[in-house]
Amino acid sequence: MTADKQLNFYEFAGIVMPGAILLVGLGQALPHLAAFVPSTDMTLGTLGVFLILSYAAGHLVQTVGNFVEFLWWYFAGMPSDWVRTDRGHLLSADQRKALEKQIPGKLGLHSDFSFAAVDAKAWFNLTRQAYAAVAAAGRAERIDIFNGNYGLNRGLGSSLLAVAVVTLIDDYTKWPYAVGLAIASLAALYRMHRFGRHYARELFVQFLQLPVPLDASPKKVLITDIESK
Repeated sequence: MTADKQLNFYEFAGIVMPGAILLVGLGQALPHLAAFVPSTDMTLGTLGVFLILSYAAGHLVQTVGNFVEFLWWYFAGMPSDWVRTDRGHLLSADQRKALEKQIPGKLGLHSDFSFAAVDAKAWFNLTRQAYAAVAAAGRAERIDIFNGNYGLNRGLGSSLLAVAVVTLIDDYTKWPYAVGLAIASLAALYRMHRFGRHYARELFVQFLQLPVPLDASPKKVLITDIESK
């Protein structure tokens, strides 16, 4: 990896920003950590160190975020799985039928594919393949924006929740602040929920716009063809 690598949108929104929120929040809750938070008279070097720490803290936050995400979607399943189970009405009935019909040809699957016959694990892999097809066609910009905002709000919710817990543990008399942080965390997670829905809907809508390959129809080999070889 080169030293001049630039952060992409997801890395900045989903990792650096939540990490910075965590450091600033902990600096307020625990004064002895304030040295890691830049002040108004910070130098360029101080800002660089803060960004590095934010990036590292952001990855730790996303570890918490993965756990929060698992609990959040535990009962309903991820929005990208809702199309398979016909939950949430992300697509119209006609769009869902068209998607079921087009998936085999566009992804090179067997012709008898159906939502009812595919399980959650197999569908998870298919959605990743569908995204790869959309990205290869240059139609993933809006999807990536939704994904970046999803990661941002997941990180913000996790960061605020972590600061709320630390604040309460450090001084229980600050419980009003902890409650406020918890409410802000729920607001961020609600936004995460909305962007998760937007991501799933946009992914499959863009997938439906991809052209069906000309050779998408299943090929059958006749016995006479084999015998003639």
